[in-house]
Amino acid sequence: MTSTSTALLDNAIEHDFDNHGINLAAVEWGDPAGLPVIALHGWLDNAASFAPLAARLEGVRLIALDLAGHGLSDHRSRDNTYNIWQDVADVYAVVEQLGLTTFALLGHSRGAMIATLTTGTYPERVSHLGLIDSFVPQAKSEAEIPEQLALSITDKHLRLRREPRIYATRDAAIASRTHRGETRLSLASAKLIAERGLRREGNGFRWRADEKLKVASEVKLTPNIVQTFVERIQCPSLLLLSDPQRMARFYGMEQHASGLVVDIIEGSHHFHMEETVAPTAQRLNDFYRIEA
Repeated sequence: MTSTSTALLDNAIEHDFDNHGINLAAVEWGDPAGLPVIALHGWLDNAASFAPLAARLEGVRLIALDLAGHGLSDHRSRDNTYNIWQDVADVYAVVEQLGLTTFALLGHSRGAMIATLTTGTYPERVSHLGLIDSFVPQAKSEAEIPEQLALSITDKHLRLRREPRIYATRDAAIASRTHRGETRLSLASAKLIAERGLRREGNGFRWRADEKLKVASEVKLTPNIVQTFVERIQCPSLLLLSDPQRMARFYGMEQHASGLVVDIIEGSHHFHMEETVAPTAQRLNDFYRIEA
């Protein structure tokens, strides 16, 4: 681990929460009396992905979760999978145990989708919705749902029969995150993710993330259902995108988000922890100062 990443994580307070037997790990940075912001990371990342931002945010109490199946949190049971609405229940369990009546959210990628659904589920409790490079989950029509279920069942059956990949060295495991298409990371960011994401396995290393996270979802929400969640959002909402072309992924749902502000911060998909972390933090600082 580099000295920089060591400092970013050493300054954090570790938490453990329970959602009916599932342990959820988290780290906290910032002002204990500041605006409570629950941070939700992207697919196959973990809470460490918010460390670079945490060092630059002002006036907030940032509590970043390791979502179920990621980082130091428990995996869901072997017979279970990872449908996105299950994470909404995990967020609810965390804020209840923290004793928060109201709270803000900050989500990246898949975590942004979870944040949107959480806000639509509990609009009276979310004061600010901050989104990084994503907004709503992919939707399917009703006619496509049976095929989606069949795909998920088959995918899970095949994946559970495979042995997880073991890397000979820590460096080899970290390198696997630096060339994974859209979700690739810089070496420094991959090392940061590895601090909560890698574990030793025999003579090698493997990623802690549950292999079932790679299984196709059992059911996807329809566009009409997603729209219902979006229309229920009442709080100030900010969507930061790395590329304006990403708007096409949201199939027009932004039209149903009252008061949603969209800004572009050009960079990689992980721009919040890499080359443009400073302007990202400044924009979020301005946003979280808005009166809810």
